[in-house]
Amino acid sequence: MTGHKQSTEGYLFGICGLIVHLVILWGVLDANFYSPVLNDLPVVEPLSGAPAKRLFLFVADGMRYRTFNSEPAPFLKNIIKTQGTWGVSHTRMPTESRPGNVAIAAGLYEDPSALFKGWKENPVDFDSVFNQSSHLNVRGDSYPAEWQDFDKASNSPITLDSWVFKKYFEWLDRDAIKIKSRKGVLLFFHLLGCDTAGHASKPHSKEYKECLKFVDQKIKEVVKSVDKFFGDSRTAYIFTADHGMTDWGSHGSGSDDETETPFIAWGAGVSHLSGRRDIEQADIAPLISSLLGISIPVNSEGVLPRLYLQSGNQEYGARALLNNIKQLLNQVKGNRLSASGEGSSYSNWRERELEKMIDKVEKLLHDNKVVEAIRVAEETVEKCKSYLYYYRQYQKNQLIVYLTLMWLGWIVLLVLKITGTPRSHLNNTYKVKSAYHTLLNLSFLIALVTLITEHFFSGRKDSRVIYYGIAALIFVWLGFCAPLVLVPVYHVKKNEPIRIIIGGTVLLLLTMSAGLFNKLFFSLAMVITAIIQKLTIKNSDKLLILTALALAIYPALPIVKPDPQTGIVLINVAVAAVALIIHNLPSHILIIELLRLALTTLILTGDIDGRTGLSWIILASSPISIFLHPADDVKKRLTGVTYGLFCPLVLLSASYEPQVYLLLAIHLMTLLDNDNNDEELKSTGHCRRSLSPSDTVTAAYFMLYILLSFFGTGNMASISSFDPMWTKHFITLFSPFTMSALILLKLAIPLILVGCASRVLASSSIFLAVLLLGDCLSLPLIFTVTPQGSWLDIGTAISRYAIAVTLPCLFLVLYHLSSPLMTVDFSSRKTLKKHLV
Repeated sequence: MTGHKQSTEGYLFGICGLIVHLVILWGVLDANFYSPVLNDLPVVEPLSGAPAKRLFLFVADGMRYRTFNSEPAPFLKNIIKTQGTWGVSHTRMPTESRPGNVAIAAGLYEDPSALFKGWKENPVDFDSVFNQSSHLNVRGDSYPAEWQDFDKASNSPITLDSWVFKKYFEWLDRDAIKIKSRKGVLLFFHLLGCDTAGHASKPHSKEYKECLKFVDQKIKEVVKSVDKFFGDSRTAYIFTADHGMTDWGSHGSGSDDETETPFIAWGAGVSHLSGRRDIEQADIAPLISSLLGISIPVNSEGVLPRLYLQSGNQEYGARALLNNIKQLLNQVKGNRLSASGEGSSYSNWRERELEKMIDKVEKLLHDNKVVEAIRVAEETVEKCKSYLYYYRQYQKNQLIVYLTLMWLGWIVLLVLKITGTPRSHLNNTYKVKSAYHTLLNLSFLIALVTLITEHFFSGRKDSRVIYYGIAALIFVWLGFCAPLVLVPVYHVKKNEPIRIIIGGTVLLLLTMSAGLFNKLFFSLAMVITAIIQKLTIKNSDKLLILTALALAIYPALPIVKPDPQTGIVLINVAVAAVALIIHNLPSHILIIELLRLALTTLILTGDIDGRTGLSWIILASSPISIFLHPADDVKKRLTGVTYGLFCPLVLLSASYEPQVYLLLAIHLMTLLDNDNNDEELKSTGHCRRSLSPSDTVTAAYFMLYILLSFFGTGNMASISSFDPMWTKHFITLFSPFTMSALILLKLAIPLILVGCASRVLASSSIFLAVLLLGDCLSLPLIFTVTPQGSWLDIGTAISRYAIAVTLPCLFLVLYHLSSPLMTVDFSSRKTLKKHLV
């Protein structure tokens, strides 16, 4: 009964820990990158006398500026020389289609939660130029999914763009007459060919360049048809891209090739300037609004690039900029009410200052002092942006403090969960404990009432402060109450080299922390691991030290590129086959494993198309292959796990990833044979026991193995963005969720191996120590996440923090999910049930 109670408490504590990690992970992102969308903001009245009656917006998905600038696009290049204004549109991370198109159409950069939405499944829930236009005609993304095939042998990606232009010309012949005289008309062309060609064949390929030439030719035909049909010179045109692309055909992170896209504007109301005029991607929305004479989207943070408007009508440009200021002022007011509430009469001094400057601009325009009005308006715009940023970051520091307190309270609870022993209830200490407990409860209630009262009377619309504040109070209170029940106790083994173990653990933590900033430090960490294992493990196997040193090589190598190195992968398959034969396995297991390796080899060499279902069969057969190995022999079962997961990993690999996996497996199995698992651990099994210094360093090993599984073959950028061709043996049709699931599986396979090994090598206390080390590792990273700096720096900081927070939590899940992989036994038709606390 006691064991069942401990097991239940352990699972409840695990669920609590999972929730805390999710709250901390989301909370830090929420504090820095919460939604910029505010509801019920007033719409600024549009201007009269707009230069354009209609605007054609061409978005070439995935077209990077570098390729556009170097490759021939005769019509668009001629536009740049003779009648348009051009520059580079600078996008923000993540460089994906939805955020890019939202920035273009709405002038805002979406919060992280919106990145999980899709265009079809989740309608746009904010204002945009699409909403404000009098008539909208959108073309793109309605063709069959089969057309988005990343296989080079499939249909040309030009088909995607051809469909869009075909639908436009059909509309022109059939329905365009209905809007011939209307104003505020917007036509949007979403052209996916370049993106598909870039993923499949890379941006330097013939296919990618042909897509650019095709788009250029078709835009020329569109412009010619517009001139012929409308014939009023009241049409404006914009050509741009939602994001760029790396040389290896991926996007999502922050390199220049991904964040720099071409931007060309020409036609009615657009000036013709020589030289490059760069803009931010969000600035496109107010430019579209000003050219068409429609209202700027209410949540837009873009600033009108006034130089793109014709210089012959400076007054219109000044009034358009004034409308932009009024729209930004409405956001300043809305964000102030959301962040700080009504407050005192002095709290809105920033808004009053902006209103005075608006009055000054209007007076200058009334007096026909247009140049002076533009100068004041440009100063006012900068202040609007500054004040808007101030209120959006108003609560950041307070939220970060609350999250830090919550994290510290959780760490205290975790330490006592790992090392805690119930206090003896002695009569002479009970009264002191009771008084202390009463004081804690009273302090908690006073703080809670104060927090709720302050929030209620402030009138603050943003409720995040109260939620995070209450969570912080609860965990601080629990952190102070826990020592009343538990006292930390450490178990020191006889003849244990305390100094080496403690010093080595601290050194490993420091190098792992540095490794999150530069993966070369993971090489140093593996060298330190080899030294510690040599000094602390009696009669240590040379293979253990050699594999540790071999693993230290890989973080120092260049990251694995998406271009497949099939020869290297095949060598790994051959090595695995030789090792399989040497292992002296039962004949039926040997035949099955060799058959799986043979089929995997044929798929790699292209003799068999894995997309017919064979790759999926190999993946689905992995658990069956594992369960055939005897579960009562942990080393044989761990060997089964290694081979069972090896084939799917190979099919998703591009280079030396299987080498790292095999070396890690050998290292873990060799560690299993050494004296690290002393008789005390073997006698106690996986039961809870007091933590010892050697347990702590073992936990540090596992933390390093987890991080090495991620960074042994890549870095932060390679994890942030991946190439769809990695999944080419399973699927080439564009399916982001399936492809993402396969990539996550590839990343998870080494972690599953570590999780299986941990069930043999570690007690539950060691597992919790891994969780503790991971949490200590991530605590200082809370303060490195920032919305400032370059977008590459911002994205790297987010990735670094997210990996540090989620890896221990992921290890918790893998630790328990690995139970059937280590216990289900088809050979003896028995399942050994071992529930770890």
